[in-house]
Amino acid sequence: MGFTIPPTTTGAKKLTTLNSHTTITPMPTHRQPYHPSGLKGLFAGSGRAALSTPYFAQAVIDLTNLPRDQVNVLYIGTAMYDIPKYQQEQTSAFIELGCIINSLDVANSSLSILQMQQKVDTANVLLVSGGNTLYALDRWKAVGLDLILKEAVQNGNKVMAGGSAGAICWFDGGHSDSMDPGEIEMFFICKELLLFLRNTLFQTFLETYRTAKIGANQQEANQSTNTFHYNPAISPKLWSYIRVSGLSILPGLICPHYDCIQSNGISRSSDFESMLLRHDRELGLGIDHYAALVLDGEEFRVLSLPDAPQGSIPYDGNLLKPGVWIKYIEEGVVRSKVCPSYGKVEELLQVMSNPESDVWEDKRVELCRNENPCPC
Repeated sequence: MGFTIPPTTTGAKKLTTLNSHTTITPMPTHRQPYHPSGLKGLFAGSGRAALSTPYFAQAVIDLTNLPRDQVNVLYIGTAMYDIPKYQQEQTSAFIELGCIINSLDVANSSLSILQMQQKVDTANVLLVSGGNTLYALDRWKAVGLDLILKEAVQNGNKVMAGGSAGAICWFDGGHSDSMDPGEIEMFFICKELLLFLRNTLFQTFLETYRTAKIGANQQEANQSTNTFHYNPAISPKLWSYIRVSGLSILPGLICPHYDCIQSNGISRSSDFESMLLRHDRELGLGIDHYAALVLDGEEFRVLSLPDAPQGSIPYDGNLLKPGVWIKYIEEGVVRSKVCPSYGKVEELLQVMSNPESDVWEDKRVELCRNENPCPC
């Protein structure tokens, strides 16, 4: 299956020294050095396409320093409305590798703080699905899961993991497709199916409904929520990418699917640059669809899925491979650098000096929130 890849610009890989602190990119006064505290995580450009592969799943397992059969993976599928199909897809590789899988379902049910705390406490890996970032973060706040996750990661030996929304959520924020109507429609389709399933008298009708509602719209649904492949033959949908705030466990503004063009016909890489011009105090990280940024205590590395069908990092002449881009604003202009394949976390990430005044919410978030399912 092909993907539409927007053009990119190669940047240098040299280090900059400011105020006796070595960084990969310049560090202006509104950002400060990030001092890692032993946190570990794998943050991929896509959820299902990346984390369903043994390559990335094994990389997550390696961060635990445990044998495979002792690794407890807690799948948190709120962003995909806890639909079982997507849990199966995003945990299949971990199951094949012998891990223990549990889930924390809060999209369609309410658990007590104690119940959520117990599930998180027993996990080694916190695996967050891709999907509707804004809905997931709002739902977590509504039920108190946001604070549980932050405390668990900061105080315990937990590995953060996820792709797309599952990558954005751990950082200050990200370039999100939460306004894509396909992300929202999926919730209501799921809700309607659940209601019908509760009454066996409607089983025959259910099959007819699913065929008409889902099967007939398969191509359209794939365009918006599954493949991240834009087909120019189909009219683009009218929706915009928005900045969605995360848990701020890690600093930075994340753009997943960096090398993709989605159903609105707009490349994420170019729109991410426009977003950074509006949020010019933040340091951006663009993660390709089949790439991942791995943090392992004081060290980082970039993973690229072998034989991936797409990417944005030039190599060997005209070839492209998946990778990570560092983006920042300098003198009103977007600067881009290819993230080195490995290095020190403190040389890569930078913390906002005054996040209360220098980071502001996208004005369209409230509009998206009104269109989203109620997180209450």
